[in-house]
Amino acid sequence: MSMRRSYLGLLAAALAVTASAGCGGSVTTAGTGLAASSPTATSAVQPSDRDKTWLRKTHRGNLAEIGAGRLAEQKGTSQQVKSIGEMLVKDHGELDKQVVELAGKLGVKLPEGMSEDQRAQAKKLANASSAQFDREFVTQMTAAHKVAIAATKQEIDRGSSPEVVALAKSALPALEDHLSLLEKAAGS
Repeated sequence: MSMRRSYLGLLAAALAVTASAGCGGSVTTAGTGLAASSPTATSAVQPSDRDKTWLRKTHRGNLAEIGAGRLAEQKGTSQQVKSIGEMLVKDHGELDKQVVELAGKLGVKLPEGMSEDQRAQAKKLANASSAQFDREFVTQMTAAHKVAIAATKQEIDRGSSPEVVALAKSALPALEDHLSLLEKAAGS
């Protein structure tokens, strides 16, 4: 009788794993600590709307800041602005690679470009005269970093996907460093 119960228990566990895998989920097999998942399963915790929004906004922000950074490298009149531009291109480029990779892994579709507002800001920056460029760049990037930091802190506090929250935590120190340098540049 106990052999029959063991067989039925194993059969039930196998059916549970098979049923779960067929639905694209994952199951931890009882007592083993091992996870059985289908090839389409991407994460034990699917990203919430908040997680998806953070990934999308961060991607768009990265695109805008990379573009602004490249302009600063070319049009900046002070070495300080040129250096900040170079840093933004490098740091936001690296962050965006991570955002794109994680979004792909989690099945989150990212926007293909900047928002209308970001495009308008980029145009304003591109059309700024040499005398106005540094001030406009610092003003725009300071405002953008304040928004990015607030959104990132919200994701850290309220996000549900451990992977998205971990990325937000790893991004926050660089965003705060950028803001600090931008604020110093504004005071110069």
